[in-house]
Amino acid sequence: MVRSFTVYSKEKAICTLLPYAIHLSGGGQQQMISACSRAFRSDRDHTKWNCIQLFIAGLFDKPRTPSTDRAITLVSPYFHSFDQNTFAQWSTAALTTLAVPYMEDIDQSVADTLWWIMHDGALRQHIPVGIWLWSNKQTFIPPALPWHHRRDPRRQETVREFRALGNIEILKSYLLLVWLEWKKLGDSAFAEMCTSIREDFNGIGMGRHREDLRKRLDHVLGQLDQGPEYLRELRPRPYISHDNAEITRNQYRELKQLLLEADREAKEILTRTPSRFTILFGILTSVDMYRISLDVHV
Repeated sequence: MVRSFTVYSKEKAICTLLPYAIHLSGGGQQQMISACSRAFRSDRDHTKWNCIQLFIAGLFDKPRTPSTDRAITLVSPYFHSFDQNTFAQWSTAALTTLAVPYMEDIDQSVADTLWWIMHDGALRQHIPVGIWLWSNKQTFIPPALPWHHRRDPRRQETVREFRALGNIEILKSYLLLVWLEWKKLGDSAFAEMCTSIREDFNGIGMGRHREDLRKRLDHVLGQLDQGPEYLRELRPRPYISHDNAEITRNQYRELKQLLLEADREAKEILTRTPSRFTILFGILTSVDMYRISLDVHV
């Protein structure tokens, strides 16, 4: 009973502070709204933040201002009632806010929202290319929200749906984002990702994409090598055990090995009997050849 009262009081206090925090952020004072965001993130049971749902729903109906856009973007990971209309408004707010660097919490909030939006096929197709391209350049901490299994975008069917889009840039963006997770992949999702590397990222024209994917795997492997205690310092993750971290590490190492094998196969294509490629190479310009050589690191 005491805990329930404490939780209610915390919700009430945060929801009372949010409008004032947004008002202050409009004048350039970001400390209070950032503190509100940290309060959300510090509590793993985000399902009880009903006031956030109502608050964001109200923001969507208000006139667009920079402070409103920042507020929508910052607290969006705790809003679980997106439809195509509200998602379009979130996308606009996020792109506007990301155009001007305000705080690290904004970047993480966009990534966290993308994480659970990606499982929803109806919304996923409306994610702006600009947000995908932005996410490629970031290295986030995995989301702290306790996602239900159905909201985990790292599932075999989700991987297949991204592959079916036929857009290698978006497929790469998806993998770059979900590979930031420290929790082990399901067997079927892992197998589908292996297949994707072999079939979607093979060949001499995919070297740039393979390099981006390898760099992301190296980044996360470097985190996993520090051990579960280090990961829990970055963000509370109660399921991160030594066994779990080891399985994840082995999966990511295997994915990296497949990327390296695809590189070797691409190089072999260029070093085979020249006569097989004489006609092809004869019509390629020096610029074409230079780009290919960069792709396969010749």
